[in-house]
Amino acid sequence: MSIREKLLAIERELADGAGDAYRRHLRDDAVVIVPGQALTKDATAAAMDDSPGWDESTISDERVLELGDAVAVLNYRFSGRRGEDFSYSALMSSIYERREGETWQLVLHQQTPL
Repeated sequence: MSIREKLLAIERELADGAGDAYRRHLRDDAVVIVPGQALTKDATAAAMDDSPGWDESTISDERVLELGDAVAVLNYRFSGRRGEDFSYSALMSSIYERREGETWQLVLHQQTPL
């Protein structure tokens, strides 16, 4: 599996998952920047535990920039829908570091709403 495929699989799991996915994939000192907030790993996982999740979501226009053997940036467009009345679209960037062989962990995630 390529780095692109691995990172996209993690992002899809995070987009569709609850707090446990974030506890697994975020480095302990990770920062998640969402509109108006910069969250720690624990705060992000707790927020996701309280979230109803997406009824539908898509990731498109992905681009991976490898910064070395163990660091990569994933940029993409996200669209999600919750119920009939709420939708969200954003440009997203995630920086990953590979640790312990093949384990990729999220270091920084940033969202820019569209």
